[in-house]
Amino acid sequence: MPVNRKTFKEHLRRFMPRTIRPHRIFGGPLRGRMIVTSWHDYPGAILGRTERALLEWFRHRVRAGETWLDVGAHYGYTAIALSELVGPGGRVFAFEPVLSTAGHLGRTRALNNLSQLTVLPLGLGSPQGFELRQVPVVRGMADSTVRPSGGSPETFLVARLDSIWRDVCGGRPRIDGVKIDVQGMEIDTLEGMAGVLGEFKPQLVLELHRGVDRDQVLDRIESFGYSRTGLPVDMENEDQRSGALYLDDVSYVFSART
Repeated sequence: MPVNRKTFKEHLRRFMPRTIRPHRIFGGPLRGRMIVTSWHDYPGAILGRTERALLEWFRHRVRAGETWLDVGAHYGYTAIALSELVGPGGRVFAFEPVLSTAGHLGRTRALNNLSQLTVLPLGLGSPQGFELRQVPVVRGMADSTVRPSGGSPETFLVARLDSIWRDVCGGRPRIDGVKIDVQGMEIDTLEGMAGVLGEFKPQLVLELHRGVDRDQVLDRIESFGYSRTGLPVDMENEDQRSGALYLDDVSYVFSART
């Protein structure tokens, strides 16, 4: 009987150390950088084996001096990559709703001397003002795709990006790129940034998850002035290029219509 790789990884993870502390990344594009996490929560980041295709896409698309948003930053693996690419003259705003995880990301920022990185401990959604929301937390990330019994619930603050962006952008409102990985909360997050997406037309990288209505996502993206046809960041992966369209746990790039 073939072994389910995901199930095997989850079983193995149960035996990994849960202590969160600074780790030097062993390999991959971020080799030698520091990240504050645990073996249990994020072994792929410590080993440098995760998000290879996404970081390669960043390497070819992100320019020095740009402003990027990392929405659903988790422990900051992609935030580190974006920060190094935009350089000291650029900016990365990392939105992470889980307070403890955002705190660890703040330590990662300091350990890597990333003055261009701003950590914002809140989630993005579409409330009219600020809103408290309770979502299960699994391995340091808020994940609405799991059953309530599958993770410890945590209450966190949610805001609409359109409402707060002018107050946090430091007088430089232009956004060049947005990466979104929000574990099932894609539609709500997109709804709350309709204004800035429509105004600045940044590069949009969106990871889709189980249970999220693809047609609703595409309708919203199209209404913001983007093509509803997204391309997977990993064009070398045959499973992503063919077969089922818009797979779970895969990042897609959406471009503004010209």
